[in-house]
Order: sequence, then C-alpha cells, then structure tokens
Amino acid sequence: MNRIKELRKSNGLTLVELSQKVGIPNNTISQYENEKREPKEPTWQALANFFNVSVDYLKGYGYSKEYIYQQLDDAYKEPYTKDYEIEPPSTNPVLSAKEEIENYCKQNKINIPQDTDLDFWKTNFNFIFKDKSVNRLLTTKDKYSDSDIKELIINAIFFASLSPETKRALNLMKHNS
Repeated sequence: MNRIKELRKSNGLTLVELSQKVGIPNNTISQYENEKREPKEPTWQALANFFNVSVDYLKGYGYSKEYIYQQLDDAYKEPYTKDYEIEPPSTNPVLSAKEEIENYCKQNKINIPQDTDLDFWKTNFNFIFKDKSVNRLLTTKDKYSDSDIKELIINAIFFASLSPETKRALNLMKHNS
C-alpha cells in the first residue's frame, strides 16, 4: 500500500491542491492513492521529491526520516537503555541513549537545548543515516519495533563517538575474523 494519500492528508492538502503543486491531474492522483493505477518511476520520484521522502517510503516500504528522528527524540527524553551481555567475564554493560547522545554532543561541542525538537536532531544528527543499519530502515520491507529502531540509532551514535584509533582497531578486528 502506497503512502500518497497519507502524506497528502498529513500535509493538509486536497487532491486539487496536490494536483496543482505537482502538475498531475487530481483524478490520476486519486487513482494512485486507491491503487487503481501505478505511477511510472519519474512520477514516483516527483511525488517523493515533493513530500521530501524516498520513493521506497512513498511506495509503502521502510520508515521516514521524520519517524526515525522522532525515535531518537523519544530515546533521549525517555529512560532508554540497552543491555549487552559480554563474555567473559560475565558482565552486563548498559548503553544509555541519553549518555551516548550527550557524549557525542560534548565531543562535537553541540549544546543540547532544554527542549529538543526534531529540527535539533535533523541539524545535528543527520550523520546517523550514514550508518548502514539506520539507512536500511528507510527502504526495508521488514518491520522493526520502536525499541529495535532506537537501538540501531544509539549504536550509530556510539560508533560515531569512537576515536579514530578505536574505529581502526575495530575494523582490523572485523577483517581478521
């Protein structure tokens, strides 16, 4: 199921208004929304560009960047932690979203406002989409829990915070195993 109608309505647009803005007849858009007709690739791209989403997201796959940023905001504001088991010794380290975000911001001299909003995350944390696991969320056909999405985001922030030497060592270990 495509997301054309959902995005049109969430942007407060009528069929006529969307038609005028993208130059596609409103009856054609209606047929796309009701899946009686399939847009051609250039039309998918034009609609995706208009709504500022990926074509895959528009086609009904994956999660929007907006949704992922919202999960980041929730992970920061709520007490979100992830337990990891490491052997040996049998310990249970915890990765805290708030701590990882604050650590990243401290390293990069980013001031966290009292009331974070999506614009703050979009401006300062767009690097998370360079992480393959987070980027895959944009086009996946799989379903993830909110907790899984938060874990992927926090892992991306954690690895972005590592020193270049630690990153090199981890890459060497990965290639040698």
